[in-house]
Amino acid sequence: MTHVISAFLGISRAALVVLLALALPAFAEEAQSDKTESGGRAVAAEVEAVVTAIDLKTREVSLRTPSGFVITLVAPERVIKLEDVKVGDRLVGSFYAAIEAELRAPTETELAEPWKVLEESAISGDTAQPGVEAARLVRAVVTIEGVNKETGIVVVKDSRGRTHFISGVDPQKLNGVSVGQTAVIVFTEAMALTLEKQGQPAK
Repeated sequence: MTHVISAFLGISRAALVVLLALALPAFAEEAQSDKTESGGRAVAAEVEAVVTAIDLKTREVSLRTPSGFVITLVAPERVIKLEDVKVGDRLVGSFYAAIEAELRAPTETELAEPWKVLEESAISGDTAQPGVEAARLVRAVVTIEGVNKETGIVVVKDSRGRTHFISGVDPQKLNGVSVGQTAVIVFTEAMALTLEKQGQPAK
């Protein structure tokens, strides 16, 4: 798959649904590795991707996977020195993201503050993922970009225009969720567990 989420803008909603239905399984397969372990509510996945954007202030890095998806991860300083990373670099690493609560309609208060960090070190103690204690719990008003109950993946776009892929989702949490819906979601922000340069920068 070579479709990038941003390329979906301007096409019909029906076409978007079809493209995501085809592409989500590819992303799920691409992200899996022998090192993938379930933490009960989410999956730590390994991915190789090219850097498309870096925000040193928030330590967010956007990565384009081989299938064309662009994901945004927070890269803790202990994981990688972002000052040494530039757009075009190829990175390989693992990341973690989890839905902590059901998706639902946002309140007026939540619409007024669509992105809020609720808690640092938000991972529950029953997970088996190394290093995920550094993650943040976020409440965000999002647009549902894609849902695949079979693979347990939901794709959301936040108020800043950044796309998040969350895997290992309990299908019950996706009941009534549809593409194009505006919802509030409480989730553990996508956090890089490992991240390092791989080979030469992409041209």
